[in-house]
Amino acid sequence: MQWQTAIDEFLKFLETERSSSVNTVLAYRNDLSQFTDYLLQAMSTDSDWSSINQEAIVNYVDSLTQRGYTKSTIARKIAALKTLFHWLNQRGQMHDDPTLRLKSPRVDKRTPRLLTQEEVNALIDATATVPQPRSSRDRALLEVVYSTGMRVSEAINLRLEDIDLQANEVRCMGRGNRQRRAPLLPRAVEAIRDYLAHARVELIGNVSTDYVFLNPQGTRLTRQAVWLMTRQYSRAAGIEGDVTPHTLRHSRAAHMLGGGEDVRRVQEWLGHANLATTQMYQPRPIAKVQHEARDLEISPIQPQPGS
Repeated sequence: MQWQTAIDEFLKFLETERSSSVNTVLAYRNDLSQFTDYLLQAMSTDSDWSSINQEAIVNYVDSLTQRGYTKSTIARKIAALKTLFHWLNQRGQMHDDPTLRLKSPRVDKRTPRLLTQEEVNALIDATATVPQPRSSRDRALLEVVYSTGMRVSEAINLRLEDIDLQANEVRCMGRGNRQRRAPLLPRAVEAIRDYLAHARVELIGNVSTDYVFLNPQGTRLTRQAVWLMTRQYSRAAGIEGDVTPHTLRHSRAAHMLGGGEDVRRVQEWLGHANLATTQMYQPRPIAKVQHEARDLEISPIQPQPGS
């Protein structure tokens, strides 16, 4: 297939030239495969790229809307198409880019779900509801994720040499192969020490690996496993709503900034490429909240200690 060959080359470009993450490449592959499947049905042939015009792209986007995809999902798929066709145009495989004037649907930014410090503590304490060695492993993992604000993919890829319990910090490889260091809270250090001394020894068995967080087979934990455990413990803790590992990352950012931590240090610790992303978690001035409350003729909710 001519289309699939080009897409495979494009994905290789993302992986090698742009150093895109495995998850990003996988998302692009899924979105672009869906697009080529649509083209094969609509055009009944695997033509060259120059046969794809703006009308074909617009019809594809319309089909996504008719199938009930959300605005955010459609926007992501359009972004994948724009990146692909820009790359094809640069390589001379297309004379005109059919996505050049294509606009993405406006996606309203939602405030990330945040947990209070009490909810974070309850979530992590819920790891005591499962037997060892899983209990110790899961507690150490969640403590690390919250303490450092790591992404799941970063946490499961931690190796023993990345953890410095003397300096109370961890080193991790973020997006774009950017390496950073993040501090560990004392309780996270304690949980890691306990896990490394007991549970990990039991999990690793005869397997030779330097990954920190292991499954019962002695191999590295998966992203899905961490997502499932977070959901399980949030329910055990009685926390309402959807809680994911990324919720801990969001919450940690908000808690650090709410506690007066410098925004640029938090940006560095969390690996945000743009300062604006970090600033999103900064608490709004009380005066502004009170002004908005007066406009709405309501009484502002006063901040509670530890929130």
